[in-house]
Amino acid sequence: MKKLLVSILTICTLTALCACGGTEENNDAQDTQVVVEDTQVVVADTQEGETEVVDDGKVNYSVKVVDEAGNPIAGAMVQMCKESCFPSVTGEDGVAKFSLAEDDYKVSFLTLPAGYTYSGDAQEFYFEAGAVELTITLKPEA
Repeated sequence: MKKLLVSILTICTLTALCACGGTEENNDAQDTQVVVEDTQVVVADTQEGETEVVDDGKVNYSVKVVDEAGNPIAGAMVQMCKESCFPSVTGEDGVAKFSLAEDDYKVSFLTLPAGYTYSGDAQEFYFEAGAVELTITLKPEA
């Protein structure tokens, strides 16, 4: 709901700014298209082809789950937690994607895929400082 409200307010503000800045002579240059995408508001000036991206402050994190040979593992339910937890499931490429505020998150599994277990003692994982991608290796159950 908050994301929707921020998007609507951003669109209204940008529309108001575009509407009040023109004169009779350059109203043709005021053709502006506003497109709301998943995590960003994109404003494109159709006359000059320039695009301005307004960031919503979220970071796109990805957690890749692979076997010991580096093959992707689909169907692993992964979560990123700080004060709240955010779950996602790995796709055919072995990647679970998250769009969250920048922070230090703990990554853990809600469920391991059938036939796999942890390759080491760690059951909680962390991104390296400044990283947005994390790869976790699982091994076949014995």
